Amino acid sequence: MIILGIDTSSDICSVGLSEGKDFLGEINIKLRRRHSERLLPIIKNLLSETGLGMQDIDGVAVTDGPGSFTGLRIGLSTVQAFKKALEIPAYSVSTLEYMAYSIAQYYENSILIPTIDARNKRVYTAVFEREKGSDELKRIEKDKAVEVKKLVNNIEKYHKRKIIFGSGTDQYFKILKEAELDNTKLIYKTRNFGGYNLATLGYKYIKQGKNTDYKNLTPTYLKKPQARINWEKKYLQGG
Repeated sequence: MIILGIDTSSDICSVGLSEGKDFLGEINIKLRRRHSERLLPIIKNLLSETGLGMQDIDGVAVTDGPGSFTGLRIGLSTVQAFKKALEIPAYSVSTLEYMAYSIAQYYENSILIPTIDARNKRVYTAVFEREKGSDELKRIEKDKAVEVKKLVNNIEKYHKRKIIFGSGTDQYFKILKEAELDNTKLIYKTRNFGGYNLATLGYKYIKQGKNTDYKNLTPTYLKKPQARINWEKKYLQGG
């Protein structure tokens, strides 16, 4: 089963291909805000370089958030088009789960805490666990947007080794380091997690028969757009 993975949740666009869990190819490019222009050419280039065509794809995995508002919309609308045109299953995955899954193989018996910068000393985050002797990733807490200080207070209850990573960790590294969390590893500048990893995660779910409905291929934002927040602060709150 050949799965295409598409992540447009950040300024790095990542597209990958897997056959089952075997690596076929991957392209990662920092696009900033050019996802709408470059996503389809990147996919076509990857397929060409691996000797495949659109007709060879058996399923698609895509991140649905949290992350870049514009990037998520572009990635998901592209997958909607593929799903309809090719009549193949598609599965949308939490960006935070995809992040945790991508590094889980390196951190057995650990609590994994992915973070995405949500601005104003807030992060998108969730909590996962990879238990000793298991290859499975277990979700402990749901995706949410929280203040960094609340994140620190919340994860102090976990006594296993904690791995905190992602763009939120990069942005608020000083705050997290000064918290002196017990048995905790902060990973700096772990920004790209690879379309191939997303493809293999999608393979896992699609193999189980999971298939996100066309109308449910929509972004999960967790908070309002920053522009909306700024407008409300200025005009509704007298800021």
